Amino acid sequence: MKITAVLLEVASIQKYVFSSNKLKESLGASYLIENIFKYNLETALEEISLGTVNLDEWRKSPGKVSICGTDIEMEVGYIGGGNAMLFFKDAETAVELAKQWSKRLLIEAPGLMPSIAINKNIECADLSDKDKFQPVIGNLFRILSENKYENQPQTTLPRHGITAECSHTGLSGECYDKDDNIYISSVAKSKIANVEKAKNEMKKKFRDVLKDKYDFPAELDKLGQNEGDNYISIVHIDGNGMGKRFQSCRTLEEIRNLSRAVHEATERSFIELLGNIIQNYGYFEENFRLSNNMLPIRPIIMGGDDVTFVSHGKLGVYFAEIFMKAFTGQKVSDKSRLSSCAGIAITKTKYPFYRGYNLAEKLCSHAKKNAREEEGSSWLDFHIAYGGFSGSIEDIRKKNYSVSERNLCLRPYRVVSEKEDYQNLSECIKGIRYLKISDQTKWPNSKLSELREALGLGIPAVRMFLKEMAYRGRFLPDVKNQPECRETGWISDVNKTPYFDMLELMEFYPVDLGGNK
Repeated sequence: MKITAVLLEVASIQKYVFSSNKLKESLGASYLIENIFKYNLETALEEISLGTVNLDEWRKSPGKVSICGTDIEMEVGYIGGGNAMLFFKDAETAVELAKQWSKRLLIEAPGLMPSIAINKNIECADLSDKDKFQPVIGNLFRILSENKYENQPQTTLPRHGITAECSHTGLSGECYDKDDNIYISSVAKSKIANVEKAKNEMKKKFRDVLKDKYDFPAELDKLGQNEGDNYISIVHIDGNGMGKRFQSCRTLEEIRNLSRAVHEATERSFIELLGNIIQNYGYFEENFRLSNNMLPIRPIIMGGDDVTFVSHGKLGVYFAEIFMKAFTGQKVSDKSRLSSCAGIAITKTKYPFYRGYNLAEKLCSHAKKNAREEEGSSWLDFHIAYGGFSGSIEDIRKKNYSVSERNLCLRPYRVVSEKEDYQNLSECIKGIRYLKISDQTKWPNSKLSELREALGLGIPAVRMFLKEMAYRGRFLPDVKNQPECRETGWISDVNKTPYFDMLELMEFYPVDLGGNK
């Protein structure tokens, strides 16, 4: 029996979510993204007379392929990873669903770019055939890729000289906003209209850990910033090698199991992070400007293995570390260990949010280069933007973090790995504790500033400075397997120093929190 497969996808999701500098609009956009394969898909199926369809049935019975040999007209293959795969007995119904779903996106979430692939000649038995399933699904994704390049749909009203410009999006301002007494685009209007739904949905998702007591802030300046300490961390975390793991699935059941397992692993890891924050809430309340049991973190995107959240600037690296360790400890259906990489952009609160997110994404990609060379490891990279920045992260560091062909940045750092050396985050944190916390070894702030200045001048300046410090009984912290580093300030094998990262991260990591003392 032949069936028709439909693959639905939405492009440029990150640009859609983070294009505004207002956290509320990003939350509303994130809610709309989550519902493209929930409410919008359910409604489209009802409108083509298929009635109410349980879109989660595939999660409950992953080994059951009902469309083969039963009376049902449509079945969900799986939903996850930014796309949805559906199967239909009737090809015309499949085409009609594609039309209706994309039409609903134009109405409910203008600005999103839908992509659709349809294959009308799939043998139903191939869905469970380990030899035939991969070529069939691979062909469907090939069609989707071709369609994306051949057709770029116009999903917003074009801007003309006679129309007002939306200050939120730069698009045509065709909708009147009564609250602010301005014209805004339909894109901004749809995001704003869904803010409360987004807040309620997130609270509902994590109700068991929040216990109707704690809440997420809805504004970027409500993450606990104090006067003169106006930084936020934009954290983007992505699972390693997930595309290959899904491509290696040999049946529909394997894809379903893996998709469900990864989704649940991500949520459990974030719940573990929230539990840690709530357990130490007294510390955060004491050291940050929090009120009404607001948490110093706000999740924005949680899709499969892809997570983005924003937190107080001093907590982003710490929170990412907790999440990544929890994620690695999760069990999934293919029995292989999970790993991930993170990019943390630490920026001023008022800095353009989309540019900050782009930096976090670039940092994550930079960390993944190291992860590819060391299978099963998890890495993070961070950048503290004291002012503006432009260009790639490589260009930024070459221009601002290089001295005499030596690099001031040792980052990225391993968070989870069986290998132990100077590039583990734990070694960097240990050095920070040595310099800042320990009563026996800590340096005064004035000397830390002088060390930073000396590192920027090169090896001769560092040697002279360290010689002076030795007379006063002050020494640099040890670096694992690099005994000469304490004397010169540099790791000779790679021409990098670990101490500049310690000095930068020192003010952006809670080394005095609980068990970190």
